[in-house]
Amino acid sequence: MGNAMSIAVSGMQAASVRLDAAASNIVNRNSDGPPAGSDAYQPVSVSQSATADGGVSASLQPVTPSTLLVYDPSSPYANVQGMVAQPNVDLATEIVNLKLAQHDFRASLLAYKASSQMFKSLLDATA
Repeated sequence: MGNAMSIAVSGMQAASVRLDAAASNIVNRNSDGPPAGSDAYQPVSVSQSATADGGVSASLQPVTPSTLLVYDPSSPYANVQGMVAQPNVDLATEIVNLKLAQHDFRASLLAYKASSQMFKSLLDATA
């Protein structure tokens, strides 16, 4: 039962990482910088992999390319052509990632609750 609980907890932690990454990308999506520099926000994506105990681990990976050139001549970072480097963040994709994180967390929480109830029933039966 403890293994099922730890698997569910790892799922909740992975969902939390996904939520943090999507929120950070959304908040910083309009932070531009000079086209030739690296002052713009570096967007991240989440990479998940299975662990030996059956759970999941999540890690942040930089998005490549990290920036896209957009036309914004009013920006203080604009070059002669009016171009600035804007983070490579797609708002629709990030909103989907937020919903996925929500559903992943909810599913892992339900698995944790079920495992906890089974463990409690086992303790009640043996005590």
